[in-house]
Amino acid sequence: MLDKGDQHALLLSTLAGLSTSIGGGIAIVKKPGNDLLSFLLGIAIGVMATLSVLEMWLHNAVEHGPVAITAATAAGVALYYSAQPYFPDFETHQVSSHTDDKGQPDGNKGGISKHRQSSAATAALADVKTGTSTGENNSRAVQARSAELLRLGLLMALTMTLHNFPEGFAVAFSSFTSIGPIMAIAIAVHNIPEGVIVAAPVYAATGSRWKAMGIATASGLSEPLGALMALLSIRPFLTPMRLQYMLAFVGGVMMAVCALELLPEARKCKEDLRLIQGVGFGSVIMLATLWAGV
Repeated sequence: MLDKGDQHALLLSTLAGLSTSIGGGIAIVKKPGNDLLSFLLGIAIGVMATLSVLEMWLHNAVEHGPVAITAATAAGVALYYSAQPYFPDFETHQVSSHTDDKGQPDGNKGGISKHRQSSAATAALADVKTGTSTGENNSRAVQARSAELLRLGLLMALTMTLHNFPEGFAVAFSSFTSIGPIMAIAIAVHNIPEGVIVAAPVYAATGSRWKAMGIATASGLSEPLGALMALLSIRPFLTPMRLQYMLAFVGGVMMAVCALELLPEARKCKEDLRLIQGVGFGSVIMLATLWAGV
């Protein structure tokens, strides 16, 4: 039976997970350009890096011992660094470049990289290049491109779903400390661009706002599921000191996510000024939040 503390943890993780819907809404209302996506990713980097470095590592180390806390933080970085090569890699930054103003696939723009196109798409485009294209062949090319976009969206949703499980752990653990709401805010901000990169290709492929929003929202709901798993399996073994070590470990994971995932994706947008603005904005917001003790 879940007590009030457990219910609070589930509430925070659910609210944080549902923020993927905000990103989904951005994707279906207005096609997200590289400048907007870069800015959103920059905000996520600023928020998460500030929280993980200042609060979960340095402040934690001052209060509970620098050696053990730093070791736990380094362990989080090392674990993510070791696991990261096995994660799927999708060219998410190109989502906005191959849809037209109505969010539909545009066969005349960049699109998915060649090695990710299906054989059907390759055959259809080859017909166009050789001058043998017909209305049917053009239709095949558009249909194949739509299929690839839908596949990209669904694979991104699966990736984000798996990625959000440990975030649910993080929110659950932190909910029993003073930084619980702050952690939920940081994860929620981080989830907004995730919602964009899940919903945009699905909307471009299907033209359905409901499907795009539904899939983006569903990908975030793995966070409360991860929180529930943490509460049922790990919490009984947590002591106050172990909780601090766990938070330091999670902080290390968050640092690695910023450096290995968010920053490279933002740089691919080739909007460095917007990225810097986003990082600065996110850092200022999180510093103000920490100072106010939200």
